[in-house]
Amino acid sequence: MKNAHVGLSIMTAALFAGCGGGGGESKSVPVGVAEPKPVDTADPLYRYQWYLENRGQDALADTLPTTGVDLNIGTLHKDNVRGAGVQVAVIDEGLEIAHEDLAANVVAGGSTNFIDNSTDPTNFGFQGDHGTSVAGIIAAVGWNAKGGRGVAPEAKLRGFNFLEAQSDYSLFNSWGEGSSSQADVFNNSWGTPRNAPPAVSQNEVEAFEKRMQASRNGKGGIYVKSAGNSFENDRGRTNACDDAKEFKLGCIPANFDDTNSYAYVITTAAVNAKGVRSSYSSAGSSMWVAGFGGEYGGQKKYFKGDNPRSVNFDPAIISTDQSGCEQGENRNRAAPRNDLDTDASAIDKSCNYRSSMNGTSAAAPMVSGVAALMLQVNPNLTARDVKAILATTAKKIDAAQALVTFRGLTLDPGWSVNKAGHAFSNWYGFGLVDATQAVKMARTFASLPALQDTQVQTYAGAPVDIPYLNDKGGAASIAIAQAMKVETVQLGITTTHQAPANLRAILTSPGGSKSYVLTPFSAAAAMPKGSAGFFIDFMASNAFLNESSAGTWTLQLTDVRDPTKVIGAKLVTWNLRILGH
Repeated sequence: MKNAHVGLSIMTAALFAGCGGGGGESKSVPVGVAEPKPVDTADPLYRYQWYLENRGQDALADTLPTTGVDLNIGTLHKDNVRGAGVQVAVIDEGLEIAHEDLAANVVAGGSTNFIDNSTDPTNFGFQGDHGTSVAGIIAAVGWNAKGGRGVAPEAKLRGFNFLEAQSDYSLFNSWGEGSSSQADVFNNSWGTPRNAPPAVSQNEVEAFEKRMQASRNGKGGIYVKSAGNSFENDRGRTNACDDAKEFKLGCIPANFDDTNSYAYVITTAAVNAKGVRSSYSSAGSSMWVAGFGGEYGGQKKYFKGDNPRSVNFDPAIISTDQSGCEQGENRNRAAPRNDLDTDASAIDKSCNYRSSMNGTSAAAPMVSGVAALMLQVNPNLTARDVKAILATTAKKIDAAQALVTFRGLTLDPGWSVNKAGHAFSNWYGFGLVDATQAVKMARTFASLPALQDTQVQTYAGAPVDIPYLNDKGGAASIAIAQAMKVETVQLGITTTHQAPANLRAILTSPGGSKSYVLTPFSAAAAMPKGSAGFFIDFMASNAFLNESSAGTWTLQLTDVRDPTKVIGAKLVTWNLRILGH
């Protein structure tokens, strides 16, 4: 797999190296009330880890976090719910296994370097090892007088440098074979930035899902994955997303990354310290839950440039960094980002830590850490159980997420409630993970019944015309006889339409619930000249959790932008697969 980096931390040196444009600096306003607390000498950086315990404290950024916006760890750590006995695979670009705040939690000989076939995936790249920061969020050692602590500070870590190897072989072997076969949770803080969906065969989907289901001796591995960082830009091209930003719709849909749609994947959005979507966090119907990704963690006194964005100075995430001041994100440089950077820091001179980790890369390990806490108290949970618990205990946040309309058509409903009573959002999935409630439910959870699968069902009717700015027409239906409670829905679409950025696609369940599986005004690439038309082989919607599968499912496509593009364009066919119990 190439270019699998959309989940990576998106704090870059360019943000603090000066920006063009005029205008003065905007003033940042504290969003919480600072509550003083002495340094926790057991973990000196814990006091800044607002996402573990948010008191509105200093978070090494100019703005303060909103009090109470955190993972709700509560008394779990105090009660020794710390992830003991659970192993987490960090599938990334590396992992510094000798790091002072990770080494005690690293499984000896339990990692894989796919480049040199060793058991040491340490990345000595000058500009940082993303996996080391991811690992710190999950399981930095607690109460050792070093750095901060992880969400699951007694979980064990294994590292796999899939992103360095960039091959399907290395991914397949990171997801439950060899050294990774002993892992319980598989953290995937990566993705593939695409402005066009890839061709995906059902055989490929089945191969990966069988591997995922077979993990943990058939209980299924817990596969947590970053949704992507493309809400505001298309691989750095911000001007490609002007329409999407105007309507507060995602620039590149999370659904265009096929690995976000596997049945066993927990696709994770990012939330900031105000308790709303992080500015970059991708959106899509394949979302499951949200974790904390923060924003950019800067301080104006270090900023060099003009007209900075306010999110530059909102809190990011504290975590481990490559050791020493000559490599890593926190290294000696002319322009530090905040008070933790460089060996001139009065907080920590080691440069072994950073407070600028962000992205859905940071959100995913938050969820992986919570999953480790759940498995500690109930190792018998299946992967499907973990997903169900996370969904049903997640907190609905940002209740004011706006309905998006255009010329009388709904483009994104914000939060909606399905016929089974579950609230769902393309921004947040079922909401922000709640560690205490998830662990509480996990202790006594009765496992879900055996998985049922309709297999792929295909629309057998004639092609239908795609209308322009009209809620009537453009619809084709598939009848499902098999009755079960839905866990996830997968679908594919084939059209003759040439401009996918114009398309809105809505999937409607037999109960009448709607999922907006494609939203318009994205940076989706126009089809090449002479092509048959836009298709998407494989994407998911999780909006129908626990609804009944039996009945008629309807897909409707509408062109919302350009009547000249829709002339003669048709929905040729579509397919549907439902998994549930």
